[in-house]
Amino acid sequence: MERIFGPDGVLLTKADPDCVFAIRQICLFAKKLKLPCTRAREKAAESAFVQCENDLRSHDSDYKLADIFYRVSGIIWSDLVSGDEDPYNQFIPRHGPGTTAEGLRGNAKYAFPSWPLRLERSFPFSEFGIGSISNFPDGFESHPVRMVITRDETPVRVVFVPKTQKTPRVIAIEPVCMQYIQQAIAAWLIPRIEHRCSYTSGHVNFRDQGINAKLALQSSRDGDKATIDMSEASDRVSSRLIWSMLASTPEFRRQVFACRSTRASLPNGITLPLRKFASMGSALCFPIESMAFYIAVISILIQKAGVRVTPVSVRKYSCGVYVYGDDIVVPADVAPSICETLSAFAFKVNSHKSFWIGKFRESCGMDAFDGVDVTPVYVRRKIPADRTDSHGIASLVSLANQFYLKGLWGTCRYLREIAEKLLGELPAMSIGSFRLLERAIEGRFVATRQYAGLGWVSFSNGESANGWSKQYQCLKSRRWVVRPVRRRDQLAGDAALLKCFNLIGNPDVDTNHLSESVRFGNLALKRQWILV
Repeated sequence: MERIFGPDGVLLTKADPDCVFAIRQICLFAKKLKLPCTRAREKAAESAFVQCENDLRSHDSDYKLADIFYRVSGIIWSDLVSGDEDPYNQFIPRHGPGTTAEGLRGNAKYAFPSWPLRLERSFPFSEFGIGSISNFPDGFESHPVRMVITRDETPVRVVFVPKTQKTPRVIAIEPVCMQYIQQAIAAWLIPRIEHRCSYTSGHVNFRDQGINAKLALQSSRDGDKATIDMSEASDRVSSRLIWSMLASTPEFRRQVFACRSTRASLPNGITLPLRKFASMGSALCFPIESMAFYIAVISILIQKAGVRVTPVSVRKYSCGVYVYGDDIVVPADVAPSICETLSAFAFKVNSHKSFWIGKFRESCGMDAFDGVDVTPVYVRRKIPADRTDSHGIASLVSLANQFYLKGLWGTCRYLREIAEKLLGELPAMSIGSFRLLERAIEGRFVATRQYAGLGWVSFSNGESANGWSKQYQCLKSRRWVVRPVRRRDQLAGDAALLKCFNLIGNPDVDTNHLSESVRFGNLALKRQWILV
């Protein structure tokens, strides 16, 4: 503490970043432990969800700023959706990995129980919900799907998942047909935002957090940029705001709102209409909220400058703005006015996690102080008691490796001893293999079934090998391997044909996808040979 603060409690001019990291590591290591919150905290989160809806209902817009937002949106979205093609050719639907509001999992999702009529107008079931009309000799009407009106649609199911012990993460699980089409629009939209639109390319990102993280690291030294974190981010993006944002692309807007759920079922049994565009759980939540924040910040900058909304002014004031979800990076000198004005859109800034003065910045998993990465290693799960806790063991090995890469070798050694008491001695592995393990823990497996093995990383970046593969003519190693838990899940008939058509051109196709599916969120450990 004496290397950070003076006797008067004021931050030293040259505070020691290593000491800042040490204090943050000790104080925050269990901040993100994934354990269920108390029922009282879940009820508080439920009440906050309802209160957010009430805030959006009663919110009064700043009409001048709303007009600027409308004009900026028109310029950006017209460029973003230019060269639009027939929707039947551009949208390839797919299902997400998790469950749905109806409780359907795996291949069962392709047997749609219902299809909303408002979805039918933009995405006909005969084009998107069946493999071939020839499979129904008595006509399309012989398909068992129910066409439902808006009031009979399945609402999103609001659930709580572990985030921190302070508050749970609120997820709205979408109906199967809505998520199916949302995934199609998102898969088409995200590459356009990241690469094809001249206003957003390099500034609005979804796959690479590194841009915001590097800016946070650099700005912690030079003070050039501010990092802003939004509170209740997705829940405060109103459907009215998105309707205005997409006004310049009426056909695309109609498609987006066709697959937007309009009601939510809360854990207490109450169903309420939604004023927000979408909660986490919708495949369109992340890209649409990112664009809303991006355009809102540009609109504020243009209003403060008192200039006309033109393509030139939009390009000028977008140069210093970077968005990744609810993590926003803006020029430091305008950050206070931006944070103050964002409330005009019903957004709420998390003042405790937004920084524009001093030497600390935080964005996209990067905590930086005076140009030094001071991000702590977070313990996500309890130490496993035995080998049956596959997810816990994989997380323990990952945790030890993270401590190693941070230079905290005593802690790493302690955790390694615990892991090897359960599994026996583990081999050395490269940092690349460690990244594969981290992806596996998150449930993202490669389709080639080159599963992630457990082992210890080192800065020598070596791989242990104790065998030779005659088939592939390379080294191999026998290790504990993290594998997804699979279950028999037979899919046949027209639904199987539909799935196969949707997977054409996808390089990550599992050859057994019609006979089994992965139980999302479940892991298994098995000793087997892997190529190194």
